Amino acid sequence: MRLPLYLSAAIALLFSALPFVPAQAQQAEKTVLWQTRCAGESRSAEALICEATQSLRVKENGQLLFKVDIIYPGNSGQPVFQLQAPLGFYLPGKVKLSVDGTGIGELEIATCDQRGCYISAPATDTMINAMKAGAKMEIDFAASASQRQKIEVPLTGFSRAMAAIQ
Repeated sequence: MRLPLYLSAAIALLFSALPFVPAQAQQAEKTVLWQTRCAGESRSAEALICEATQSLRVKENGQLLFKVDIIYPGNSGQPVFQLQAPLGFYLPGKVKLSVDGTGIGELEIATCDQRGCYISAPATDTMINAMKAGAKMEIDFAASASQRQKIEVPLTGFSRAMAAIQ
């Protein structure tokens, strides 16, 4: 899908002009940035699906920019990294992830719907360990064919969240 130039420019302007904060940081300075939850058909560890999540929102209006999840499926399955992003990406541009400046992955947009675009990939031990040791994860994405943007995701509390769900 190709967006008209004026629409691509408007999306790029949105990302560059609007300040964002982690959603939970809007409420209080001491609020935990990474939230955790587990749910399943029963309370047995094998049936629970647990996740750690952080949402980044536009400060002025609360609009979701990015939602980052690490999901541990039941039955001790391989953890999954998921990213929800707003519509308007330049899809061939891929999304590059890094922690404190060191690359940890380059991912393609998997699908989009009316709520946004989604990426899903295995959450490797290397990725999780880098996030535990790091201060911030950078999401580098293409707003248009000729313009890339970076958004920083604070990793404060990520280790605590992982300990709670692993």
